Amino acid sequence: MIRLNFICEFESDIVLHSSSNTEGKIDRFNYIAGSNFLGMVAREYDSFDDPFEVFHSGAVRFGDGHIIHNGKATFSVPYSWFAPKDKSLQDAKEENELFNEYFLTKKDYDKHIKNNEQLKQQRDIFLTLDGEVAQIRHNYRQKSVYDIEHRRSKESGMFGYYSLPKGTQWSFYVELDNPQYKDRIIKILENSKRLGKSKSAEYGRVKITFIDEKEENFDQELEQPIKIDKKNYIFLYAYSRLALTNGGINSYKFDLGSLKLDKSSAKIAWDKSHIRTYRYAPYNFKRENRDFERLVINKGSVIAIEVDKDFDIKKYNEEIKSGIGLYLSEGHGKVVVNPKFLTTKYPTFNNSAESIYNQNSDNKYQEGNEITAWLKAEKEKKEREYKLLKEVKEFIKKHN
Repeated sequence: MIRLNFICEFESDIVLHSSSNTEGKIDRFNYIAGSNFLGMVAREYDSFDDPFEVFHSGAVRFGDGHIIHNGKATFSVPYSWFAPKDKSLQDAKEENELFNEYFLTKKDYDKHIKNNEQLKQQRDIFLTLDGEVAQIRHNYRQKSVYDIEHRRSKESGMFGYYSLPKGTQWSFYVELDNPQYKDRIIKILENSKRLGKSKSAEYGRVKITFIDEKEENFDQELEQPIKIDKKNYIFLYAYSRLALTNGGINSYKFDLGSLKLDKSSAKIAWDKSHIRTYRYAPYNFKRENRDFERLVINKGSVIAIEVDKDFDIKKYNEEIKSGIGLYLSEGHGKVVVNPKFLTTKYPTFNNSAESIYNQNSDNKYQEGNEITAWLKAEKEKKEREYKLLKEVKEFIKKHN
């Protein structure tokens, strides 16, 4: 297997909604789904000798794009992380109040209750392996359909777009079991210039650059089960979305077979798992129709598995190297076994993590217009209020 690493730079704002809605509640991505990169290559679908192998077999896997922060790749915060409700992830980490929930005891909860602290699950945050929090923000623009006849905005013709900002850079990968397609895929991706929705308007311009063939290495996985309450566990971190099965059928209540595990040596520990889900039906532009609805486990989910104390994690890692579940070609199914940030009560980070991209790969938000200036001022105001409330709470706690 070879792994091709790329950078995708946004040369304009990019619209990445998880649905086709332009009104009401709009769910938006804070990453680039791998299906977008598959779609870029699929424009040349009929020119491949064996399109099934490239686009459907799972032998070629287009990974998701994650934002680059200070030259470092990022990953989605695991849902097993909890922190006091009034603290940001950064503050909780610095004050040693960030926890993996399955390690907490009744005594720990009693302590938080006594201190009037409510623990909150951490979500929708990306950070580097050394624990730096990446800032991901969306721009919003309200638009309207123009009524030519009456020379004004059309009635009931308002719609809006959330977009990820111009100047940000994102890392993604393509894994290939057969290297014969390597040069072709690199060429197609580097020649691809459009991404996301509303590409015919001002959105959608990107520049994709091939970087290298290095394998991703979390450099922290523990190769022995974790003991909690006299039982042994491994923890599967969902680096990407997972479409798992039960008896071969896509299901939220997946079985051990879809995890490539045997029931004689493993058992899903639902009480220690932290899983969030959603469903969607992708649109297939080649067939001009929607595919079947998919039941998906969100990236960042943590699946706990009770295993024997001599469970061979190294062997299991090899078995799941290409992914688990369905839709591997679109980047689904990527899991990491026992990353270090899941195996202790207080998550630990790799402080020696180095920048793997050049310094030009930092986020470069565009400055200069009135809306940006107002948003910046509002952000600074909120930060001042947060700091003041934090000092008041510490004062009350100290003198109560």
